Amino acid sequence: MLEFDPQTAALMLVDMQNDFLHAEGAYGRAGQASPSIAALPDRLAGLADAMRAAGGWIVSTHFTL
Repeated sequence: MLEFDPQTAALMLVDMQNDFLHAEGAYGRAGQASPSIAALPDRLAGLADAMRAAGGWIVSTHFTL
């Protein structure tokens, strides 16, 4: 188990947005939906909650054109 100090750590979430994740987003409309990718928000929610509870940071990036 990796030890770290949540007070000085961050969970970085990259491109967790509808166009990549949702069946009606850009990728889904193009027929490129992926159930494993669509499941990411629910899979990461517990980790994000634990990081917040421990006083850590949540960092999110978004790709836009």
